[in-house]
Amino acid sequence: MEASPSTRDHIIQGARVVFAEKGFRASMRDIARAAGISTTSLIFWYFKDKEALFLAVVENSSPLSQAQQLLTTMSDTVSSADIIRNLVRVYYSVYGDPLNRQILFQMLSHTTWHPKISTLLKTQLSDVTAGRMVEVIVAGQNSGEFRRDLAPDFAAQSVLGILFALVTRWHVDGHAPWPDHVVADNILILLGFQIKDPPA
Repeated sequence: MEASPSTRDHIIQGARVVFAEKGFRASMRDIARAAGISTTSLIFWYFKDKEALFLAVVENSSPLSQAQQLLTTMSDTVSSADIIRNLVRVYYSVYGDPLNRQILFQMLSHTTWHPKISTLLKTQLSDVTAGRMVEVIVAGQNSGEFRRDLAPDFAAQSVLGILFALVTRWHVDGHAPWPDHVVADNILILLGFQIKDPPA
């Protein structure tokens, strides 16, 4: 039997809806109403202030937090090509929800004036792009899956850049331009992976 959502979960979900629409200028009353709770004081029981709540929401909606989680939990026995495929699936799963796409762009619009969000993104960017994704590319090059003439950090940045560009287009157009398996195959082809049945 599934546990019912906790009050904290309701607050996070309400905050996601309101922050997606209004960004950090959303009021605590707006959030309480969206969360279905009668008083804002209950929010402060779980979160120190609006900034802490905003950070909790954006941390999970960052394009890099999803990659970070996946790359941390993947086994060493999984091939680099399969890691890339899983990474594309994660992006499609998360950003198939239009609310997550809205939160992403609200978050990015706050990075210039909100130091904690900027720090969060820089940390994730360093960990994912300069760390874990580079390790995936190097492992793929060492195993012969990926071409060796690409600098690993450039290839890692390119993969994540393609995924971010797709999310941006998805947000603007309202639909993904290609299915996830086609995107994964084309990214792998760019990395030099031999696809048995190349996408049309």
